[in-house]
Amino acid sequence: MKSEAELHRLRIFINESDRWEGRPLYETIIRVAREQGLAGGTALRGIEGFGANNRVHTVKILRLSEDLPIVVEIVDRPERIAAFLPTLDGMVAEGMVTLETVRTILFRRESRVATQSDDELQLESSEFSPVEPAAGAAATSAVLALTEQAQKVFDAANHSATKSRRVFADSVDILLAMLCEAKGIARRALTNLGIDCKTVERSFQDDVSREEPSKAFLGRLEKRSQAAAKSLGDEIIGTEHLLLALCEIRPSTATDTLMRLGAQPRDICREVLKIHGHEVDWQRWLADHPEM
Repeated sequence: MKSEAELHRLRIFINESDRWEGRPLYETIIRVAREQGLAGGTALRGIEGFGANNRVHTVKILRLSEDLPIVVEIVDRPERIAAFLPTLDGMVAEGMVTLETVRTILFRRESRVATQSDDELQLESSEFSPVEPAAGAAATSAVLALTEQAQKVFDAANHSATKSRRVFADSVDILLAMLCEAKGIARRALTNLGIDCKTVERSFQDDVSREEPSKAFLGRLEKRSQAAAKSLGDEIIGTEHLLLALCEIRPSTATDTLMRLGAQPRDICREVLKIHGHEVDWQRWLADHPEM
């Protein structure tokens, strides 16, 4: 099947050495573009080039061979490219972006079965679509409402991500937001196990990787929080359900940190059930969650 269209081509000119949260910037741009549903993207490595600083990057010089020019190309409908530009603006500190209209001819086999290579980003399969932080709470409340404390957790996590120039809130943002929410059951449970906000923040002064695919994480958190609330017979999602869900999602930076500080996910879940008045349901909970 062949189709033709006029689309926009976005080109991002950066260097191979550019980084975003410890990951190569070109790789992050490709992954985020995919998470946001753009049609396609390609990163191209140049063999020689120079930019505004007039410094030559070339494969001919061994010591510069790991800082070659990179061009990331993304092609999609004009409105989708326009929606992606603010995200890109927060990621590219130095470089150049060009935008042009292109005529595309797409060839596609109707019977083709898409495959995914092992190194591609795996998104959690879910009846819920992973959501962006700004829409996350609204999407969750469409099925079960959020308590005031749970809403504050989402808002604080989103604010933390934005302040750190990250596209999505991750497990660390959620954990710290729960610890800072004074009235939530999650904070009570963690405090009873010797975990507080300052202790967790100090643990991130070390070199801690936060490379988890955050949009996929938010989708999983949404799904498991819903399940936790329904399992306990609750009709509203509170911080206790968010914490139970967080403990189920492993590995993650947040759960790895909690375990390093001596709080095992199993013990956290038991403490949550105890505070929530479901201590007698502990054995049933364990049977329903054998991974614990």
